[in-house]
Amino acid sequence: MADAPPNSSSLLDLCSLTSSSSTSSINEERQSRLSTLKRWCEEHSTLTNELLTQSDHRDKKTGCMPLHWLAGTGFDEAIEYLLGCSDSDDDTSFSSTALASLSMDQPAHHPSTERTPLHYAARNGHLSTCQLLIEQFGANPHPKCGRGGVTPLQLAVWQNRLDVVQYLIQKNGVHVIHERNDFNCGLMHWIGLIPQKRWCSGSKGDDENAHDDGSGVLPLARYLHSLGISYESTIENSNTQGHTCNHKAAWGGNLPLLKYFRNEHDVYDTIQDAAGNYCADIAKMRGNMECHHWLLEHGSGDRAESYKILGLEVGVAMDVVRNRYLELAKMIHPDKMNQCNIDDDEKKDDIMDDFIKIKQAYEHLTKQNGMGKQKNPKYDELKLLECQKEVKDASGTDDDDDDLFVARLIAVITDYGEKGFPVGLLSRRWNQIWPDRPFPTEYVIERSIKCHAKEGGGGETGKMVIQKRVKLVKWLKYKCRGTKVQFHQTGGEVLAVIDNKKIESVPN
Repeated sequence: MADAPPNSSSLLDLCSLTSSSSTSSINEERQSRLSTLKRWCEEHSTLTNELLTQSDHRDKKTGCMPLHWLAGTGFDEAIEYLLGCSDSDDDTSFSSTALASLSMDQPAHHPSTERTPLHYAARNGHLSTCQLLIEQFGANPHPKCGRGGVTPLQLAVWQNRLDVVQYLIQKNGVHVIHERNDFNCGLMHWIGLIPQKRWCSGSKGDDENAHDDGSGVLPLARYLHSLGISYESTIENSNTQGHTCNHKAAWGGNLPLLKYFRNEHDVYDTIQDAAGNYCADIAKMRGNMECHHWLLEHGSGDRAESYKILGLEVGVAMDVVRNRYLELAKMIHPDKMNQCNIDDDEKKDDIMDDFIKIKQAYEHLTKQNGMGKQKNPKYDELKLLECQKEVKDASGTDDDDDDLFVARLIAVITDYGEKGFPVGLLSRRWNQIWPDRPFPTEYVIERSIKCHAKEGGGGETGKMVIQKRVKLVKWLKYKCRGTKVQFHQTGGEVLAVIDNKKIESVPN
């Protein structure tokens, strides 16, 4: 009895090779799936051709075609069969007509716009599949997708696939390591975003429960640096949001990588991004509190500077710090100026400045534990507004939250600079910054209308407040009326922008 003909769902499922802990079961699964694929191609050649090549049959969620799934799961035998068929000169077989339009660089559709099979093979660490696509079938070794210009090399770095990274650099030339995507992100940024489940390289890293502390990323980091990748925290080494590689590592929560940047590349948390955030701010927003505390204590350079002022090695015991301070204080205490009859005002000022520096360094280490002061100043301004509101509330003043809401909203919007912030992302970003003050989930506007008394009723004309539930954008316009926050439709999304030139009412 013949098999049921394939459909979009069954073919995609067949091409998505599952993983198994047993080598024998993997081989059995591969052979079974390959046999079914060949049978479909022979018995339902026209239909199978359409399912493999026509965009109407793509996976609706990912925009991918079966060939992308084959590459993403490392199903080399099926890829070799299909692409080999498409190149065949046999006029009597299925291959001569069925797969003429199947390309090794087949582009995916939205949301994976223009990603090729190589993108998925590289991202998922299938080195043999990358070699098969490039060397046997001539795939483009460095394609850029339609969303951001992301390359297979960047995805391989993002997933900590060292062997694939080495191979793609060898095939494309070392110059590709310096390329940036449309967001000006380079490999130095991608490495900080390696997900926790991929912190271990090799097969162990494919297990979500088998991650290490993050040091498994360091071999890749050192390899890229050996080729010329810089991890410096500079404006030139930042992306369009002003994020350095240190910001990305803080966002990714990789403490060993942050330590590597500091210890081996002298990178400290001294650069603010376009929104004014230090790396410590970014780590806190993400909930990476271990990284946040480490960056404050060791990542700012303030602690090391205080030790340096006292002439001590970083990390010496506090009793050594105290003894050193007393020793220096005796040598340059301001009282010495009177005892030594120093009349030169300039010299007096120098002595006073030196003493103040020593005293501040000592107190910084002993009273503040050498903690850094990295904090986005715009959130300090918000803290002042919050305190003022608390005072008003305590005094019984009737004060709504509108001013404070708009102030927080502006703080979020300015994270994207002048480009504007997508309204659809406001809630997520807001909750990262103020998890204890979550973004509203219900949107209600109020209107006051006049109420006229009925004839002969003897009542007076008054006002009535009507509440109405609305959608997010309309509610935001209502809350921000008369402020410098404006909303513009751009493409398929609404952007919230700040107009610093003038303040106009936003129509409802």
